[in-house]
Amino acid sequence: MEKQLIISIGTGRSGSASLSSFLSAQESMLFLHEGRLEKEKIRKLIKWENDEEELFKWIDFLLDYDDEAMFVGDTGMYFLPYIEMIINKYNNVKVIGLERDKDEVVESFIKKTEGRNHWYDHGGKDWKVDKKWDPCFPKYQIKEKRKAIEKYYDEYISTTNYLKIKYPDNVKIWNLLDFNKSKTKNEILDFISYDKKRIVDKSFKKNTKIKSQVESILNKIKEWF
Repeated sequence: MEKQLIISIGTGRSGSASLSSFLSAQESMLFLHEGRLEKEKIRKLIKWENDEEELFKWIDFLLDYDDEAMFVGDTGMYFLPYIEMIINKYNNVKVIGLERDKDEVVESFIKKTEGRNHWYDHGGKDWKVDKKWDPCFPKYQIKEKRKAIEKYYDEYISTTNYLKIKYPDNVKIWNLLDFNKSKTKNEILDFISYDKKRIVDKSFKKNTKIKSQVESILNKIKEWF
């Protein structure tokens, strides 16, 4: 049996860790979250631009890493610009992901990246330079961080929708709100042609719905005052 390559995309802050955890729990599956290979103490990130050579070296490394893993993949928002290249080289690749509400993603990024701005070439002025993560995101000529993240989200979703339409056999995205349903998890495994015993009844998703509702209420209170 030929190994099945799986690439997970998404804006970030959109359930990718939950999706990776779910896939990693399946038999004969080697699935990483943002290049973290714990056993080897490896963390491999891909730059948003001009990193094709490292990308394909990394994918080939994963495909060759574990002979017993017949389903192999990685998660990263930075894979998006390379998806068509990946499909052209690995014709049977399955590209999956979760999509989350725009406002929730933006608010989550604002909190997660406090003091940093991955979406603007600031050169260390006003924002802390993050040598690890700054190269993993696109850059905009937008100084206001929130607006830059909003543009990033809009462009990411637009590109993802284009890929879904152009490559329906290779690319499929689900809504984060549906992820914890057994039906959705089975759909994901069906899409990647997973033919082993499945673990779909366990919860792999944090309660982001309640968390986002609380955050929304707090934001409204701030607006009132």
